[in-house]
Amino acid sequence: MAPRSYTMQRRSQHVAQTRERILAAALELFSKQGAQATTMNEVARRADVSPTTVSNHFSTQDQLIKAVIDRVRADVQVPDSTIFTGVRSVPGRLRVLTSAMYAFFERTSHWFDLLGAELVEVPALARAEAAFWDSIQQLYEQAVAGANDDLLAKTTAGLLHPATFSALKAAGMSVDQATTVVAELLAHRARGHTQ
Repeated sequence: MAPRSYTMQRRSQHVAQTRERILAAALELFSKQGAQATTMNEVARRADVSPTTVSNHFSTQDQLIKAVIDRVRADVQVPDSTIFTGVRSVPGRLRVLTSAMYAFFERTSHWFDLLGAELVEVPALARAEAAFWDSIQQLYEQAVAGANDDLLAKTTAGLLHPATFSALKAAGMSVDQATTVVAELLAHRARGHTQ
C-alpha cells in the first residue's frame, strides 16, 4: 500500500506544478495583452501543455481569469484595515489611508492602464473590481468614522481614486508629493469636523 501513497503524492505534486505553470503563463499573457486578447490556446502554448490540460484545470476562461485575479490581488497587496492599527484619530487614519492607497495605485498602475474597459466588459474582471471597490469603500468609512462631515467621505473617495492619482502625477507631482498634499488636505478638513 505504501507505493500507491507515494505515487498519489507525486501525482498531486505534478498536478499542482502544472496548474502553477498554467497560471504563470496566463498571468504573463494577461499582463502584456489583457484578458480579452488572451486565449486558452495561447495559455496552453505558453505553459507548454495541451489545451485540454488547461481546460482540465480551468474549465472556462472565466475561471482562469478569476484565478489570475486572485494571484494578482495577493501579489499587489491590496490595503486592508490593518493599515489603521494603532491610529486613533481621523486625520491620522486619513494620512495612513492616503499613503496606502497612493502606494497601491503606483504598484498597480500597469494593471489599471492595461485592463481599462475590460474591467467593465469581462464579467470576472467586473466582479473582481466591484469586490475591490467594496473593500476600499469600507476602508474609507473606517478612516472617516467619528467625523461630523458628510462631505469628508465623498472628498476622500474622490481624492483617493486612481484617476486623481494619475492626474496629480501627470501634473508633475511625485508619488510622495501627491501623497503629502492629499493627506494634508483630507486631514485639515477632518480636524475641523471630528467629534
